Amino acid sequence: MVVKNLLYFFLIFFLSGCTQAYTTTNTQHLDALNKQITNLEQNLSQKLDTKLEKHDENYKRLLETSLLQQAKSFESLKSDLITLLKPAKPVKTKVVKTKQKPIIVENKILSLKEKLVIGSVERVHVYPSNFVMEARIDTGAETSSIDAREITRFERDGKKWVRFTLVDRETGTSHVVERKVVRVVRISQSSLEKDYEKRVIVVLKITIGDKKELSEFTLTNREHMKYPMLIGRSALQDVMVVDVSEEYLAPLVIRKKTK
Repeated sequence: MVVKNLLYFFLIFFLSGCTQAYTTTNTQHLDALNKQITNLEQNLSQKLDTKLEKHDENYKRLLETSLLQQAKSFESLKSDLITLLKPAKPVKTKVVKTKQKPIIVENKILSLKEKLVIGSVERVHVYPSNFVMEARIDTGAETSSIDAREITRFERDGKKWVRFTLVDRETGTSHVVERKVVRVVRISQSSLEKDYEKRVIVVLKITIGDKKELSEFTLTNREHMKYPMLIGRSALQDVMVVDVSEEYLAPLVIRKKTK
């Protein structure tokens, strides 16, 4: 019995010693872990603070850049607004006169080696009607042409004559003219059944610029054409030079006395 009690005593002593040793070891291990955790927390906190500082710096730079861009945009808008609010300056327009009224003078006008320089369109004075007509200058046409209405051929003293009416498009007035027939020509016309049209040619006195001329004209109805008169090469030879890029280069000169 005594022996049994001693065995119990030694067993309890041994186990208590082991428990105390295990407890001491476990405590030391926990302390080491706590220190490591504390160190990790400190390292993480320092790194996080560093990253936050960098992030704040980058954000600050981006914010400054954005503010600068907005300031520039505002200045641009301000400048545009000031420009829009400024009173508009009156626009100066050049008035180009394409038609020149006849003037009464005695001196000569623009010429080149004694040849009158005219444009592709000129104002022409027609005798004896005293009408002023706009004429297209066509160097591709041989004979001139004039807008004539109510064309009637007849004989006088055994000669062939023609009566026709000239119309002033600007005023609407008309003038009946009688002239000897110089000749009759055939003009090809594909729209006609006979493929040609007979036209009477007469001589008329005209003035272009300050040049008076006796020119042959075919009589035809040009009512639906833009210009009532066409001036061909026969009226220009040795007298005038045409600048096709310009119009109304020769101001019309009308003498005080015309016969």
